[in-house]
Amino acid sequence: MTDVATMPYLSNQTDIDDWEVLNTLIGQIYESVLHPEQWNETLAQIRDSLCPLNWDAAFILWESHNPPSARFVAASGLAAGVQDIYANVFGGNNLWSQRISRFRNGSVVDSAEISSREEVAESPLFKDFLRPWGVDRLMAVLLDRRGGERLGMILAGPSDRDLSALKRGLRVLAPHMQRAMRISDRIASLKLAEGAALLAANQSPFGVISLDQDFNIIAANSRTSSYERAGIITTSGGRLAFVHSSSHKSLLELAQSLPPTGKAFNAVAANGTECPVLGARLNPQSELRVGGIAEGASLIITLGNGPGETPVVQINRVKQWYGLTPSEARLAVALGSGLSLADYATERANSINAARFLLKSVFRKTGATSQAQLTAMLARLPIEAET
Repeated sequence: MTDVATMPYLSNQTDIDDWEVLNTLIGQIYESVLHPEQWNETLAQIRDSLCPLNWDAAFILWESHNPPSARFVAASGLAAGVQDIYANVFGGNNLWSQRISRFRNGSVVDSAEISSREEVAESPLFKDFLRPWGVDRLMAVLLDRRGGERLGMILAGPSDRDLSALKRGLRVLAPHMQRAMRISDRIASLKLAEGAALLAANQSPFGVISLDQDFNIIAANSRTSSYERAGIITTSGGRLAFVHSSSHKSLLELAQSLPPTGKAFNAVAANGTECPVLGARLNPQSELRVGGIAEGASLIITLGNGPGETPVVQINRVKQWYGLTPSEARLAVALGSGLSLADYATERANSINAARFLLKSVFRKTGATSQAQLTAMLARLPIEAET
């Protein structure tokens, strides 16, 4: 990073020197897009490189006229309290801001071209605010418009100075400042969207994992680690694999299928416990970047059930294995998980007699004679019964 104290002032220099200064400033502008906390320092570099003596104030702000308001994005060379006074008293409600707002984005506006020194001297902004600093002129670069607000970079100071170098430099920097602000806005929007998606994923009762076509993990929510601790999956080397060979085979089959498609199966832990899995095969995501293509998600995997939910995969498996109806299979799985008949009837808003009638049909088709026997039979169902 260039030291402000060592940067040459852009004045009566050669064209080569001029471009060296401007290129340094352009680089700093784009650096600030990635590190917004550097905007104050970037403004200081622009001011010290382009402005004449006693032009100390440089700031970026959003300003609106209806209602009058101002919000500072960055600032350099402003005395303590100046931002608050301007925002609360003069923001959007002064001679300069009202006239400058009429110009299009990308414009470099000299206040001397829109108001005379006499008019400025009689304005409340100067008499009640700027007079102690001798500031009666400004240069503005209009950067963006959002609703009723305008975003601008402002440099201000006394009018009895030669501003030719400042104007020349700002006309070069203006399009880069515009582009930088738009990139910064886009990055902020993407980060907010990414943060919201991650927050939503972490609030999910499931483990949620996105993978590329080689099973490399692109993102995983906070619940995923519990399934690794349970011995259902491994994430060694940043790649997802299921511990049980049959479960991993199902993942391979999903990856080899034509997108878009999905697959449901039960994964088995080392201790024999099962975990329902839902997988989605996507059209591979990709984006252009400098140097080639960035590969994105090809697979989305969810692990587990939400609290109180009956595992759909297990219901389908029991239904097909014993030839049960969906209602019978749902009851069998609920009883097999330890739920009582009365509790099941309450959850399903059925009468206990209707539940007993359904249970008789389950016993007849499965050959079980008690809930304990039914539970044991369901626990012994082979994994190969998956669909």
